[in-house]
Amino acid sequence: MKDKDASLAGGRVAIVTGGATGVGLAICTRLAQDGIDVVVADRDLNAAQAAATMLGAMGVQTLALGTDVGSDAALEQMVAATMERFGRIDYLVNNAGVLGPIKPLWELTSEEVAMVYDLNVKAVFTATRLVVRHMLERKSGSIVSLASVAGKDGPKNMSIYASSKAAVIGFTKSWAKELAPLGIRVNCVSPSLISSTGMQNAMPAWFVEDSISRIPMGRAASADEVANVINFLLSDQAAFVTGACYDVSGGRAVY
Repeated sequence: MKDKDASLAGGRVAIVTGGATGVGLAICTRLAQDGIDVVVADRDLNAAQAAATMLGAMGVQTLALGTDVGSDAALEQMVAATMERFGRIDYLVNNAGVLGPIKPLWELTSEEVAMVYDLNVKAVFTATRLVVRHMLERKSGSIVSLASVAGKDGPKNMSIYASSKAAVIGFTKSWAKELAPLGIRVNCVSPSLISSTGMQNAMPAWFVEDSISRIPMGRAASADEVANVINFLLSDQAAFVTGACYDVSGGRAVY
């Protein structure tokens, strides 16, 4: 594990929400491969701790936090704990989210709408607002949020999820314009179906099959393929990229 003082002097620090499993863990792993210190923020603290231990073995510093992104207080604690430990936040990945119900509009409840919007929209607003305040002090930072092709093409029976991800695409573009003059880049990715994730497991088999049938490459994305694009967008290699929504969809979405 790297010396703490050395990391504080020159290392970069990333917060990844929902970072303990699936796509989140793939993102954390890819960042650690580049020597980025990682804060694994996940509602499952035990899983976050296990992920942090694994990442620490790669030679980076880690911090595991039990974070319910639906709670403003928990997000405030996440940011405070990160600043206390590392003294800086270079990257934020808004990965945590929920699929929500797959059913027609007339069967949806207000409680279901609130649940999905709390996690997929409000939590991203809150986490980004809190982190940006620290990035502004250094006039440097990069933020990537997880959207979805559903936010572009609006699959039937997924109006809550699709509209929540359309919101992610919309505020990414607005934030990018606001923050570009201040040295902070903001982008998002819009994956199609991602294999072997909790979100896929929440889908009925017929929906998975239908989703794959709409992908010209004929398969779901892997978590690593999504993580690689996110890593690029966060990195200095994408220094002139902001306000973008990068598709990782095997050709399903091309705009």
